[in-house]
Amino acid sequence: MLTVEPALIEQYVVTGRVLYVFRPVLNHGAASLITTAAAFCAGEQDAFWPMHELLFERQGEVAATRDSDLPALMRSYAADLGLAIEPFDACMNDGAAQRLAETLDAEQRQRGIRVQPVFEIGDIRLVGLQTLERFASLIERQP
Repeated sequence: MLTVEPALIEQYVVTGRVLYVFRPVLNHGAASLITTAAAFCAGEQDAFWPMHELLFERQGEVAATRDSDLPALMRSYAADLGLAIEPFDACMNDGAAQRLAETLDAEQRQRGIRVQPVFEIGDIRLVGLQTLERFASLIERQP
């Protein structure tokens, strides 16, 4: 997805043809909750997508980090992105971002989505990584 996503964004999202929506699925325990909250907190500083991208780029590091050390790692990622650390910390500590992640996860599970990635194009649900060509053919067939 790291190579397909930028092409999709350039060809379809930037042009207004596709609305790209992130909905979390918390299927990796505490790591999912903490990283999703970090992305939401980064979003308070207009950096949701940069944090999202950074988390995917560094997923090996995230996976190798103990749950108890993840908040500090997320703080370091926020610093790497040039975010204001005090508001980021406040957001991470107040619990609202975690509650939002849990609420959105519950909504996904009610819709039968328990794994990631899942893509919905019109009435079509795709599970797992897809090629740019597959996305393009489905998008182009939409009204």
